[in-house]
Amino acid sequence: MTSVSPEAVDVRLTQLERSLRRARWGMVGLLLLMVAMFLAWYGVGGIVQREVRVHRIYAVDDAGTVRVRIGEDPAGGNRKSRVAGLVVYDTTGIERGGMATMANGSVAIGLDAQHSEKGVPRDRIGMMVDGKGNTMFILEDGQGAPVVTAKGAAANGGALQVSEATPDGKQLQVRTLGVHGDAQSTESGE
Repeated sequence: MTSVSPEAVDVRLTQLERSLRRARWGMVGLLLLMVAMFLAWYGVGGIVQREVRVHRIYAVDDAGTVRVRIGEDPAGGNRKSRVAGLVVYDTTGIERGGMATMANGSVAIGLDAQHSEKGVPRDRIGMMVDGKGNTMFILEDGQGAPVVTAKGAAANGGALQVSEATPDGKQLQVRTLGVHGDAQSTESGE
């Protein structure tokens, strides 16, 4: 396992935080733009509505490919927990991220890779608050293995984990930095 200096970790974390802030503001801006466009379109012709209720709103590109969906997942999807919120798709129609609440009480913001090997999750960056109020930020490598994880829990404070997969990919070398000390461990990578 290569040794990484604390300064290098600090620099990488600062860059990740800056990138995550930009992505978060971009998602908020996109949502506000969509709402403004909808309100501008709906107000044309003097039609005034105090409330509009829909199950889903789909924004498509010129080719008809869905690029943004606002609303709840259709029933029977393949997620662990059904989501309701804003989901963003690329030009090929593949989900690339979103900001949503989940049926299990969680709320999350995530960014996904375009492609991954069969059986490898596409999630790459995520922020989540679970139904109990615990928080997590996770950054994953190209194989879906966690590289940096920051966790916060009311019961035991927070922890920062830096991970690296072994060359065979079957285990993760994990260093956990916490208020009460540091720990090194090996975990199953599968």
